[in-house]
Amino acid sequence: MRTRVKTSIVLLLIILPAVLYGNWAFSLVIGIVALLGSMELLHMAKISRAIAPSFITYIGTLSIVFYDYIQAMIPMHLNDAIIPIFAVILLLICTVLVKGYDFTKAGVSALTMFYVGVGAHAAITIRNADLALFIFILLVVLSTDIGAYFIGSKIGKRKLSPHLSPNKTIEGSLGGIVLSLIMATIYLNFFSFNYTYITMLVLAVILSITGQFGDLLESAFKRHFEVKDSGHVLPGHGGILDRFDSTLFTLTMALLLGLV
Repeated sequence: MRTRVKTSIVLLLIILPAVLYGNWAFSLVIGIVALLGSMELLHMAKISRAIAPSFITYIGTLSIVFYDYIQAMIPMHLNDAIIPIFAVILLLICTVLVKGYDFTKAGVSALTMFYVGVGAHAAITIRNADLALFIFILLVVLSTDIGAYFIGSKIGKRKLSPHLSPNKTIEGSLGGIVLSLIMATIYLNFFSFNYTYITMLVLAVILSITGQFGDLLESAFKRHFEVKDSGHVLPGHGGILDRFDSTLFTLTMALLLGLV
C-alpha cells in the first residue's frame, strides 16, 4: 500500500501541472502514456516490442493521438486519416514479410492503435476544449472507483463479472454510480456546461457505467493473455493500462457523445 501511495503522489505531481497548463505539456504527457500503453498491450499479446510491426503500431497509435496536429499538415488532396490507415495496410503486409507475425497479431496491433490512440486523442481534445469538463469526467471516473471499492468491500455479495474480475460486485458497481452522481451534483453547482443540469447528471451516470466497462475490458485483456498486470512501470499499480484503462475508455465515450 505504501508503494502504491508513493507512486500515486509521483503521478499526481507529473500529471496535475500538465493538466492545468494544457497545450503542448499535456499533449506530451498523454503521448508518452499512449506510447507506453501500446507497448504494454503488445507485450501482453506476446508480440515483440522491437520488431517492425510494433514500430508501425507505435506510429499509427501516435498518429491518432495527435490527429488534430497532423491533420493540419496533411496535403488537401490526401485523406486526413492516411497515417493510421496506411499503418493498418503495412501491418497486413508484415504478415507476409515478418516471420511469426500472423493475422491474429496484426489484429491485436490494429486494435492497440485504436483502443489506446482514440482514448488518448479524446483526452487531448477534451482538455484543450474545456478544462472544467475534463475535470468533471475525471471526477466521475475517480468517484466511481472509490465508491465501487468501498461499497463493494463492505456489502458486496453478488458478483458483477466473476469470470473477469471476481472481486467486483453489483453492489459495488451501484455504489460507484451513486457516489459519482453525488460528486457530479456538487461539481455542477460551481460549473455550467452546454447541456442542462439534468442532462449532465444523466451523462455522469453513463460515463460512470462506461468507466466500469473500461475496467472490465482491461481485465478481459489480461485474462485472455493470461497476465496479472499489463506492465510494471508503476510500482504498486502495475502498468499504464492498469491505471488509465477506465479513464481512456470514458474519455472516448465522452468524445463520441459530443460533449465537446
